[in-house]
Amino acid sequence: MDKSNPELVILPFQAALKDSQEFLTLDQALQAWRQSRTLSIERSYPGAPLAVGWTLFHRTPKKFEYHGDPLFRFEIGARHYLRQVYAIQYSLIENDALTYSHLHL
Repeated sequence: MDKSNPELVILPFQAALKDSQEFLTLDQALQAWRQSRTLSIERSYPGAPLAVGWTLFHRTPKKFEYHGDPLFRFEIGARHYLRQVYAIQYSLIENDALTYSHLHL
């Protein structure tokens, strides 16, 4: 992981095993992730029927890429992880010190 990368975004995800068309539940995805099985983690949207949890995506000019960060049931867990590992702070009061990419999503 590149800890200096400012282009990190917390987004919902959907998961499937590589070479499979069947999407997984969060518990199935977490179990596969813990067993180091190859997962296909794709960006989703809040409220989407296939969105099962939250994780960090690296924003690139053309897409959002998943780089192996942990999977979380709730957004608050992903925010806590982002704060600890990447030292990006959130505040509920004012400008929450997010990077440019976070502020303009």
